Amino acid sequence: MCSRVFWMMLVGVTLLMLISFKVQPSNHLPEYIIGNWLSQQAGHIELLQINEDQSYLQIGLDLNEPSNSFAEWGSFALSNTTAFVDMPISISFNPTFSNNPSKGFITLLTKHNHSHVYLNNDASRLQLNMDKQADNSIDNIVEYEQLRSRDIEGYWYNQEYDDLYAVLMLDNGLYVQLQINFDHDDELTGMEWGQYQHQSDSEEVYFQAQYDDNNQTGFSRYGEIASAAFNVKLHDDQLIFLLDNNEDGVIDTFSRLMRKN
Repeated sequence: MCSRVFWMMLVGVTLLMLISFKVQPSNHLPEYIIGNWLSQQAGHIELLQINEDQSYLQIGLDLNEPSNSFAEWGSFALSNTTAFVDMPISISFNPTFSNNPSKGFITLLTKHNHSHVYLNNDASRLQLNMDKQADNSIDNIVEYEQLRSRDIEGYWYNQEYDDLYAVLMLDNGLYVQLQINFDHDDELTGMEWGQYQHQSDSEEVYFQAQYDDNNQTGFSRYGEIASAAFNVKLHDDQLIFLLDNNEDGVIDTFSRLMRKN
């Protein structure tokens, strides 16, 4: 009798363990990789956004050759690996949008590219380790620091009308505006970046585009910087842009963006 009870209990415990194993997500994301990550080098700034829903955004700004700037958006997958003891996770990118296919992670998908990308396991930074020859030797390392949000600086987004509408504002005075709309990509999809000035006393912000691949979107469509002073307000992690383009006391444009990560 005791033996029978013992085996019944053992079977029950085993079933519970199997059930608990199945309900665990098959590709659980380590929390330390989620966020907005910034890599700043001489003449080049890159944002890598890793999201909990396994989407990513990569933005690259070439300060010397603005036409080499790019934006890429898609999904990613993680897999466990034993290739390197201190880099237990491999990451692969699946781009669904790129405005410059000669740049960014999309280049890893070319026929002649066999790169493997590994993540470090240090929560204080994010590191992409590239094994370009797939020979278990790291050829290139890109290190990112976490983008700290404060005041209007940070990453802001709205997906109410577009597949992606985002504004990135850095504390060095650079901004990026990105809009992706797959239904009307020729008309509404575009990227611009440049300088912004925030006057905290008047709560106004001015934008001056340095690169724009679609002047129908973004801030540059409002013409000269002097006539496009947005009044900005912060409220509950929302950034609200108000624009009186004709300075007649009537708000012509209203945009509400949410802080991301």
